[in-house]
Amino acid sequence: MEPIKLIFALMISASVLPVTTHGGLTAGPNDVYLRVVDVGPGLCVVAKIPDGHHMLYDGGHWQGKKCLAAVREIVGSGDIDLLIISHSDADHLSDADDILKQFRVNQIIRTGFERTSDAWKNVNRRIGEEAKSSATAINLQTFSLVPGMKFQLGGAAVTVVAGWPRWDEPGPDEAERRNVISIVAKLEYKAKAVLFTGDTVGRRKDDPDNACKDAEKVMVDNHKSGEVSLASDVIVAPHHGGNNASSTCFIEAVDPSFVIFSAGHQYQHPTKGAAERYIQQGVAIDHIFRTDRGDDESGSFEWKQGSINGCQDERGDDDVDIVVRDNGDVEVEYRKAQNGC
Repeated sequence: MEPIKLIFALMISASVLPVTTHGGLTAGPNDVYLRVVDVGPGLCVVAKIPDGHHMLYDGGHWQGKKCLAAVREIVGSGDIDLLIISHSDADHLSDADDILKQFRVNQIIRTGFERTSDAWKNVNRRIGEEAKSSATAINLQTFSLVPGMKFQLGGAAVTVVAGWPRWDEPGPDEAERRNVISIVAKLEYKAKAVLFTGDTVGRRKDDPDNACKDAEKVMVDNHKSGEVSLASDVIVAPHHGGNNASSTCFIEAVDPSFVIFSAGHQYQHPTKGAAERYIQQGVAIDHIFRTDRGDDESGSFEWKQGSINGCQDERGDDDVDIVVRDNGDVEVEYRKAQNGC
């Protein structure tokens, strides 16, 4: 089967899923369950979809194997229908090598932007091997992405909002050029949506709040034109809450009710600037979650909400659950109560 045809053929029959409990949220057989895994300063989101479907967005940090552990728990003996690696930074892909070794993955989409890290080399080699056997691999270096491409996973749909093989427009510095090309995707179920944004870029760190640039501007323009809607109930915020993303124009277009910052004890993420822009656009503070609860990096940029003086947050204790109910309700909750720092 040709790769482009397989994009629209991800229907896999399975027995009815049992009711499963994940931390504080119980997902029924007709609910979509997602976990934003606390991998520290990185990203990994695992989704379980009715009728035996699974999706993985990003592969976690190179320390701790937290993403791999979550996949083992949530996917179990099943397959991963779709793996999206947002971009080539090691904090977004490092467990993908082991995951690909241990699980059948049917579809893989990535930017393919070449890096020199061992983590990237290992994953790149592994994807090449999988593409020769069972997986269909889409590499944006050789495949022209059309925004709005859909992957059907049972009753849920995953729409690719944006993604680039490289960034040729002026503006971003070298590090931001690696981030701005991130593959942004939206999972929709029962008329509700969760937006995954990788490390996409939309402003400069010292820009005024009304700045609207780079990838975020492209996505907002596409949203306004009706090409691909950004509207989502939950956003896993760009770049771990960095101040070079989450521009006001982008937040307005997404209009989220819940925000999740996948952050750790590094880089002063999430930043005060990013968090306050969500609050200014109407997101309630108790609807903002962070995978580094209590963290205090003693700098002036980190958002201080809930920080504990001198706290160095550990990995693995602040996973965030998302459940999209069969009736269209959306629930977001920490898996565990905060325990000390």
